[in-house]
Amino acid sequence: MFVLDRQAGRLEGRWLPASAAQLLWERIVGDDPELSALLSPSGVARAAYQSWRRLHDYCIPFDAPGTDESPETQAFARWCQEYRRLLEEHRWVDAAVAPARVRAVSALPGFELVGFDRFTPMQEALLERWAAAGVEVRRETPAGGPSVAAGRVACLDPAAEIDAAARWAAERLHGRTDRHIAIVVPDLMRRRDDVRRRVERVLVPEAGLTGGPAPESRSFELAAARPLAEQPVVAAALELLNLFVRPADLTAISRLLRNPFVGGVGEEGPARGRLDARLRRYESPGLTLAALGRMAAERSCPILAGQLEAALALASKWPEKTLPSDCSKRIFELVGALGWPGAEPDSAEHQAEQRWRTLVSELGACDEFTGRVSRAEAVGLLREMAGRVLFEPRELRAPLLVIDAETCAGMRFDGLWVCGLDANRWPPPASPDPFLPRAEQVRAGVPRASADLAAREARETLWRLLASAPEVILSVPETDDEAPLLPSPLLLDVAAVTDLSRWAPPRLAVASYDGRPVLDRVVDAALPPISPEEATRGGARLLELQAACPFRAQAEVRLGARALEEPAVGVDAAERGDLVHAALARFWSELGDQSTLLGLDAAGVLAAVRRAVTAALAEARRTADAVLAHLLDLEAQWLEARVLDMVEADRARAPFAVESVEQSCTARIGELALQLRLDRVDRLADGSLAVIDYKTGASAEVRAWLDERPKLPQLPAYVQALGPANVGAVAFARVRSGDTGYVGIARDAGCFPGLKVPGEKGGPKGYDSWEELLAAWQRRLEGLAREYAAGDARLAPDPPRACAYCHLGMLCRIAETRAAGPGEEAGDE
Repeated sequence: MFVLDRQAGRLEGRWLPASAAQLLWERIVGDDPELSALLSPSGVARAAYQSWRRLHDYCIPFDAPGTDESPETQAFARWCQEYRRLLEEHRWVDAAVAPARVRAVSALPGFELVGFDRFTPMQEALLERWAAAGVEVRRETPAGGPSVAAGRVACLDPAAEIDAAARWAAERLHGRTDRHIAIVVPDLMRRRDDVRRRVERVLVPEAGLTGGPAPESRSFELAAARPLAEQPVVAAALELLNLFVRPADLTAISRLLRNPFVGGVGEEGPARGRLDARLRRYESPGLTLAALGRMAAERSCPILAGQLEAALALASKWPEKTLPSDCSKRIFELVGALGWPGAEPDSAEHQAEQRWRTLVSELGACDEFTGRVSRAEAVGLLREMAGRVLFEPRELRAPLLVIDAETCAGMRFDGLWVCGLDANRWPPPASPDPFLPRAEQVRAGVPRASADLAAREARETLWRLLASAPEVILSVPETDDEAPLLPSPLLLDVAAVTDLSRWAPPRLAVASYDGRPVLDRVVDAALPPISPEEATRGGARLLELQAACPFRAQAEVRLGARALEEPAVGVDAAERGDLVHAALARFWSELGDQSTLLGLDAAGVLAAVRRAVTAALAEARRTADAVLAHLLDLEAQWLEARVLDMVEADRARAPFAVESVEQSCTARIGELALQLRLDRVDRLADGSLAVIDYKTGASAEVRAWLDERPKLPQLPAYVQALGPANVGAVAFARVRSGDTGYVGIARDAGCFPGLKVPGEKGGPKGYDSWEELLAAWQRRLEGLAREYAAGDARLAPDPPRACAYCHLGMLCRIAETRAAGPGEEAGDE
């Protein structure tokens, strides 16, 4: 109505949007000379602004805070005085003072008030003033008394409570389209995602492995707003702006290529996906947007190339610092050049887009509060404003509404379930405003200003809920995070219900099976056998995957279903392993054997190690930017220390000569001809070979070779490549901080001291000799090779181990099978 008065020219004053008022409060709080440094000035300012509005809503005298002796109210009194002075000086009108200025003519001929539990003193005064001016004000007559069908139930915990409520609602909605059911959930905004997931499992069977109502009753509404910044279309706009106001990194560029709200996704989606995969694999973190535009033009993404060119041109004209009103225009131009919000936003996206556009316009009204700001500051301010605005798109009317107790005031339902009625929350604890005098709050009746007011408010709310439907169920969780809970004392007069009818909870698979037609059941867990060309494709990784999960081996090696590389700044774990391999290969290529190593003094060893480290890092340094160059300096220090540790371990060994480093060879295992690269092969004093594999991770343990399906079959495969009769030892060279050295197995202790020997104390159990171990390895590797060659694509025999770092869950859908393992609820997150 204030807006109508302003548009009609009946009111004077300049409207002060909430975002601008918040900035003004932040400036006032930050400039207070009597305050020491605050940990969160913006948080204090937000709370103070809410107190300012509450002061007006409950008609607390303006000078009341100044009469209280607490430091909080004294500070608030100073801030109010300054804020009020600025409002008068600039003739601003904010949301707190606007209602008092609305004229009665804006409310003519009259209106009806529905859905109010209570009115604030300011609202009562406004209604009296309008009524005196001849405006007809009708107030909704409260519903009758509490429901005669009210009952109380106990549930194990809050999660079980939501499940029970959803099944109760599903039972009443099944086959009925004319009913309106509600579930009231305290703290719904905080629990929104969990509540939605649990209700969907019941009402939308395909969302989980539980039953659900008939198809016509599946939809429901969740009335819980979330910050505007979390709406996907708005989050996408903010990400796009960040690309042009801060240095872009490869991660942000990858998200740009996958952003569904950038124009041209429908035409270029697959090409952009391929470009993203290429960037992740080959490009350095320093890729620029201009370079991306050129690559897009070359790789079948002309629309994206044109958008980037236009957006970069606009960004180049953005002054280093300018007023928010100018930033607002440039923000609209920049996201528009990128085709945001895409071709066909749906209803919810369109509503979020319109609210965001209004917010960007509000940013343009902040010139007087911020002065000139940089691009990054403007976008940061916009992100902060979007994070404070709560937004819930208007959805289609549904038969089930999930809502909080305050929002459903004035609504009537055919059935109502109220959750969370434990003694900790009903009545809620007192929570007075920290900036307003306690006595004035109690006098004015500010909600939860005292324990008595909180209890009275809880009783009134519960009475209203009980009168909202002919059938009302009040539920109490018995525990929360294993802590026991007691029912609210407000439920003492409500009878317990033990025979409540609810929708049955069968698994979706069971329900589908019960209604099945007679079909032949065929389990096909195999791909076609490999072709001769495929027999030479793959390395030791193939055997590792086949041992862990045959399906993953077939999908990754034969179908190419590999995970995209994750762009990262600095040296990741895989790159660190490559550097270790390169440095040690260079070191031993130069020295050749242990005798040469023993002939060097400490300075000579250090010089050789540094030459090896420098050579290993040379290629990375060639393309490194300033940040990566500094990170590589740190990596060089770590690498030098670890190589020196490894050299000390080699000095302590029995005599050996390095036969080869990074040697490529082929291993014939069953029908497969695997292409292998051996990190290092040493010739021992007895003439046999020692096969060494460098490891920087935590998985380098001897037991990884000893299972029937070995976790790390690479070294056993290397033995087959070199010929079992020629090998006398296999070892992991662990290269990691505080634990560098060798672990492994040898034919005898003399040729490679420190390794375990089969048949001796401390050796691998179940093997009486080295030859018996080698025979077991050959048998197991050939078994894995036969499985792979036959196209065996069974799901993982050991899901907890195989699925921990697997990216193929959506492809194999293991969660929807019994392979999810005992005790696991398929579909649980």
